Amino acid sequence: MAQLSNTIRTFGIADVFIVLIMMAGLISVFALFKSGLPDRVVVFKDNSLMAEYPLDDNIIFTVNGKNGPVIIEIKDRETKIKHVNCPHQICKRTGGISRTFGQLVCAPNNILVEIRSTKTTKSVDGVTY
Repeated sequence: MAQLSNTIRTFGIADVFIVLIMMAGLISVFALFKSGLPDRVVVFKDNSLMAEYPLDDNIIFTVNGKNGPVIIEIKDRETKIKHVNCPHQICKRTGGISRTFGQLVCAPNNILVEIRSTKTTKSVDGVTY
């Protein structure tokens, strides 16, 4: 009987920490599969849908903003703003987006570019990377 109690040990702090990390990983993977893979790019101007394109297409298109044309590129499942007429060009400097719910915002032109998935209908009120 004494030998059996030596082989069984109680959970320590390290064991609890490992279990918590594993649970967080499983929750993250589940959320990724639930959100669906990104498959389309939508462009809004003044809260109105202006354009919608498949994310698999390699195209360059223009949307007329408040301060002039905004040139948007979809290439290799990534979307970015190539050219814009606004003072600071923050939306252009942001770079490309490729994840579901990723957004590019050009406030001076009232343009919003977002990547979406057809598998999910939920909206997000915040995105972190």
